[in-house]
Amino acid sequence: MDALGYLAHGMAAAVEPFNFTIMIVGLFIGVIAGAVPGISFVNAMALSLPFTYLMSPLVAMMFLGGIYVGGVFGGSISSILVNIPGDPDSVPSCWDGYPIGQRDGVVHALSIAITASAIGGLFSAMLLTFAAPPFARFALTFDQPEFFAATLLGLVSVLAICRGNLLMGLISLFLGIALGSIGADPLYGVNRLTFGSELLENGIDFVVVMIGIFAIGEVLEAFSAWEQLDLSVKEKAKMGLLSLGDIWKLKGSIARGTAVGSMIGVIPGAGAAVGAFVAYGLEKQFNKRGEEFGTGIEDGLAAPEASKNATTGTAMIPLLTLGIPGSAGAAIMLAALMLHHVQPGPLLFTKEPELIYAIFASFTLANICMIFVSMIVARSFGLLMRTDPIILYAFILVLSLLGAFAVRNNVADIFICLAFGIIGYFMRRHNFPTAPLVLGVILGPLAEAYFMTSVASYGTLTVFFTRPASAVLMLLTFAFVGWSLFPRRSIRTSASACDAETSSSI
Repeated sequence: MDALGYLAHGMAAAVEPFNFTIMIVGLFIGVIAGAVPGISFVNAMALSLPFTYLMSPLVAMMFLGGIYVGGVFGGSISSILVNIPGDPDSVPSCWDGYPIGQRDGVVHALSIAITASAIGGLFSAMLLTFAAPPFARFALTFDQPEFFAATLLGLVSVLAICRGNLLMGLISLFLGIALGSIGADPLYGVNRLTFGSELLENGIDFVVVMIGIFAIGEVLEAFSAWEQLDLSVKEKAKMGLLSLGDIWKLKGSIARGTAVGSMIGVIPGAGAAVGAFVAYGLEKQFNKRGEEFGTGIEDGLAAPEASKNATTGTAMIPLLTLGIPGSAGAAIMLAALMLHHVQPGPLLFTKEPELIYAIFASFTLANICMIFVSMIVARSFGLLMRTDPIILYAFILVLSLLGAFAVRNNVADIFICLAFGIIGYFMRRHNFPTAPLVLGVILGPLAEAYFMTSVASYGTLTVFFTRPASAVLMLLTFAFVGWSLFPRRSIRTSASACDAETSSSI
């Protein structure tokens, strides 16, 4: 069966009633989680991860993919309606989206956001569908040294994003690697870092770590800086897509935002927040009305909206082809695949092409359906925001603890989850980025395994530099490290992007 045949088969699997319904449920969860300030879509994905145990790998990916695609856009709803970003990647949408809503009405502003996001997301899904397979065929030439170099690149790429906070990033990264090393050594079976505790002999599950740091930490952060905000929305939003004429007027900003987001999405560890900030900054430089940005310029809303949704599909390319997550959401989807004993990588394209192409098809469907789900949520946003925040955070707390327990049916994981929630809270308070820690927990053990097997097989450390593919990846790794050592040109942009991705990402 050729690629088009697999794609048709994947689309047929994706539109099966049960699979499609689960994806729609994920979209609703993602858009709502993104729209309500204080509940990020990454938290929603982390909370939902344990419940994917009962799903097949495809259904789990469609469910989490729906949350991912819907959540990336969802934050724009509150940004435009009440000038409060539901997610950090929606901060640029406040700068021009809210003034547009105040001047021309929220219907027009939300229509721009939905249209630009849909175009960016669909283009990114097409890139995922047609660019991932040839990249995977190239990656089939990889052996253990190349996989180690690729995993190492994934680890250090987070430092490049937070290059203005390098020391904190390194501490966070090595802490994550140490946490991932707790338990039995995978090669020799010797216990390490357990300190004689039977509880730690089986290691610390990365799912529990993620729930604690993101969900519990977010709740503690919210209560520590509690403010009762008036988030009521008086105007009902009954928006739709822009007309072709209006789209044509914004074609330049949408195209530039889509291109920026598609490229940034491939960079491991970058994510939607970096894409949105970079797209807004570039658009401000190239647009004729750049000096007016921040006063309600339509291009200033369209560019970051297209960019952040364009990261969703391309972020899956390094995940599916190399096992390296390109964003926070992709990292959680990596965890879901590993929970189902599915190892992402080039071999997955030859062993389970039906699953791969069904995932491709589901991302295309999710970006189309996101349009209608976003309209429904936006119309009901006023009702959502009248919910007492205490009820929302109590709901998150209960789901977090239930999810932590469900991972291994172990009461001790509840206390571990709470402990990491406290750790996550203090990391936020003292500007420790959480993204390197969680990537260290996930990718650290993989990097160790690839390194040990490479040395055992080839008997020398030079193998990482004598094989062409691994040598190129190692050079890219050193380039990322070198880039992270240079001072930032724009303190505001880099700090905002780093803090934003830290808040919502891995």
